[in-house]
Amino acid sequence: MGSKGNKRHQKRLATPGHLQIRRKDRTAGKFFFKIKGGPHPKDFCLPLGHVLRDLLNITDNSKETKFIMNKKGVVIDGIPRKDLNFPIGLMDVIELPEINKAYRILASKNHGLMVSEITKDESKFKLCRINNITTVKGGIQQLNLHDGRNILIKKGEKKYKTRGTLKISIPSQEIMEYFEFKENVQGMIYRGTHTGVSGLISKLTKRFGVNASLAQITTSSGEINTSYDYVFVIGSKDTVIDLPMEK
Repeated sequence: MGSKGNKRHQKRLATPGHLQIRRKDRTAGKFFFKIKGGPHPKDFCLPLGHVLRDLLNITDNSKETKFIMNKKGVVIDGIPRKDLNFPIGLMDVIELPEINKAYRILASKNHGLMVSEITKDESKFKLCRINNITTVKGGIQQLNLHDGRNILIKKGEKKYKTRGTLKISIPSQEIMEYFEFKENVQGMIYRGTHTGVSGLISKLTKRFGVNASLAQITTSSGEINTSYDYVFVIGSKDTVIDLPMEK
C-alpha cells in the first residue's frame, strides 16, 4: 500500500531554488530542514535552522542550533521559537539576545530572500503588507496581512486600503504608522523578475481583464514596470528600513 500524506523529511537535492545551499555537497549530509506550515508560503521562506547555521554562521550543526533555541536564545518578531523548521519570511525580525544582534529578512536580487543586520531600534517594529480586507461579525474590518497576521479595526477608525503597508510594534502588533499604496512613495519589488529592486513608485497604471495593473518603479539605473501584487510599500518620502547594497 502506498504512503499517504506529506513526507516528514526533505532531501537536500530537492530543496527549492531560493535556498542558498550546496545541494550536491556530500559532506553536509543527504537531508535538509523540512519547512513546516506557517505564516509564509513554502516557496518563499527559509527554515529557521538554515538561517542560523548556514546564513548567519551562528552555529556549526543542528545540535548546537537546537541547544541555543531551547534556551530561548532565538526570538522571531518578539516571540521565542524552538523549532528548527519554523518558516522565516519577508520582513520577519530575528533577534539573538545573547550576542545582542538583530536581523531582518528582505527581498534579494540574487536569492529571493536575504538576511540583513539591523539596529536595536529597528528591531522593535515590522512592516506588514495588507493583502486583503474582510468584514467580520459586527461590521468590524479585519486586515489580513502578508505574514498571516489579522488585525481588527473598529468602526470609525482610520480607513486602510489593500496593498498598503502597516508599521507595527512587535510583539504587541500596535499600529505605529500606515503607508498607502499610491504614487510618489517608496516601494520594493519582492516577487518576479526584478525581486529586490527598490525605488520610488512614480506611476500606477490600472488595467482590467487579463492584463495585470502595472506599477512603475524609478531607480538610480532607470525605470522598471511590475505588477501591483509584486510591490511592497516601505515608506513615504524615505524608506523606514535600512536597505543593504547588493552586488
